[in-house]
Amino acid sequence: MKHIIPYMAVLTVLLYGLYNAFSHRPDKKEPKQTSGIYKEDTLKYKLPHIKEELQRITTTAYTREYITDVINHGSSILHFKPEEIMEKGFASPQDAPGIACYVLSLAGEKCDTPYPKNAAMFYTSNCAGCHGEDGKGIDGAYPDLTRRPMLGIEKRKESLERLLKNP
Repeated sequence: MKHIIPYMAVLTVLLYGLYNAFSHRPDKKEPKQTSGIYKEDTLKYKLPHIKEELQRITTTAYTREYITDVINHGSSILHFKPEEIMEKGFASPQDAPGIACYVLSLAGEKCDTPYPKNAAMFYTSNCAGCHGEDGKGIDGAYPDLTRRPMLGIEKRKESLERLLKNP
């Protein structure tokens, strides 16, 4: 009996897989329409958040959040060209806010909290290879981190403005 149990378990898993494969067929069309009430509720929720983000988008605090997010999550979410994408993890999430403040200082801006003394070292060892010691990019190959608005923030602003015009 104990020799049959593993075979029964495998058979059960196979039968369950076959059942799911044929009962959830992709060719079954389901209506993908949303009700008007859902769309109205979504707009009521989204519009104030979009307007609020558009008001903050030119602030130093927003730029700091943006830089920190790119360090932590990479720039692939910005839909740049494949050769322009920065992978996540060049610096630790703990060091990212300090590096972001240092990048802001390269552009002549000040953080609400001073960056740690080692932020310049982290920038030099993790970022300067592509963005240059001064943050202006190397031969135009990588984004200028001193440019305002930053390229990703400019794209985000355009996207939000389009959403406001065509909700």
